[in-house]
Amino acid sequence: MKERREILEKLYLEFNPENLSRLTIDQYKDFFFSIFEYINLYKNKYHLTEEDFVDFSKSIHHRYNYDDYADNCWERVAFFMDELIFRFSTPPPYFFHSNFEDFKNKLKRDFTEGNGL
Repeated sequence: MKERREILEKLYLEFNPENLSRLTIDQYKDFFFSIFEYINLYKNKYHLTEEDFVDFSKSIHHRYNYDDYADNCWERVAFFMDELIFRFSTPPPYFFHSNFEDFKNKLKRDFTEGNGL
């Protein structure tokens, strides 16, 4: 249980709007995939579930006031959480049971200014 909390705490730190709002689209894309890789490394070891990330998604906006930052800051968090929760709720072989490079290639087209990022 402690390890699960540590992973979620890392996510809270990583999604600090001070840093998140300053990222370019390309930097956010790199950040996005690095966080997914991190989660993928530990998801089985610490028995992470879709519910862990649903709870995180519900509570992160209470931790930070994203309204004080650039317009795209909350959209970046929402984009990440939507993708993460979708991946956890989708049966294999979509993300966690497939090749990570394939996953990245499928999502790269979604990183555009017009997509709320």
